[in-house]
Amino acid sequence: MSRFGLGWQVPSALAGLALGGLLVFFGCARTPPPAAARVTGVVTFEGRPLAGGTVVFIPDPDRTAEGKLHTATADGNGRFVLAEGTAAVRPGWYRVALADPPGSEWGYLFPSELRRPDKSGIEREVKAGHDHHFDFLIELSR
Repeated sequence: MSRFGLGWQVPSALAGLALGGLLVFFGCARTPPPAAARVTGVVTFEGRPLAGGTVVFIPDPDRTAEGKLHTATADGNGRFVLAEGTAAVRPGWYRVALADPPGSEWGYLFPSELRRPDKSGIEREVKAGHDHHFDFLIELSR
């Protein structure tokens, strides 16, 4: 038995458990979330920038436990930047969907499967703390 200065005794095993519990409680901080990443890219369709097209990244439910859907609109050169908060995306695997701009001349030619992340077959991994650049080159076989 160990003796504390208050005139009472506590079994050593109990004192050890209490001390161990305090060390775990105060000594183990939560693991910080993985560093977010920046994701940019370019989308082209039949060799031309997909100006005004939409890029969607959805967390892959088979590989990524959590995350938000990210969307971006391609600029006049087909460039896009995905953003969450301060232009950052959580690490993990994403399914990707691409869509032509509403009312575009590509409307009937653009592959409808690309508009659905579960059908597009496009997947990308975003790694913690890295800048990523993904090019999506859409060419239809004639």
